[in-house]
Amino acid sequence: MKKLIPLSIIIMIIAFNSACKKDADTTPSVNSTTYPISGTWRVSSFVKDNIDLTGNFTNVTLTCDNSGAMTIHENGQSYPCNWNYNGSGHDMCHFHIMGCDDNSHLWELAEDWNITYPDSQHCNFSSHNPGHNCSMVWTKI
Repeated sequence: MKKLIPLSIIIMIIAFNSACKKDADTTPSVNSTTYPISGTWRVSSFVKDNIDLTGNFTNVTLTCDNSGAMTIHENGQSYPCNWNYNGSGHDMCHFHIMGCDDNSHLWELAEDWNITYPDSQHCNFSSHNPGHNCSMVWTKI
């Protein structure tokens, strides 16, 4: 009987510890083993300062690979660009835009972007720069 009391106490402690553990974080995140922006995309939403500028990107597709290469296609033109992760958890990236003319709306993409809630068909971005109030959504083609 005396052996059962300590054993019962140990079992109760284990049960209480298991019951009191915090649930795992279920927020989708980007980690170092994934490249959520790899693939071919269209800009399905682009909003700057609460103004919807999505129409500026109607004829734009973006193709990104895991090595950091990116090509932007617009109206028969191709612009070789690149991208890289800036966040340690691959939750922020920067797009390097090259080759388009100075007044192009494509320059709006040359920014540090936070990646939020990526899935296999969408990447959501919000500007990392507080002075550049932008958000965009890419949809996989």
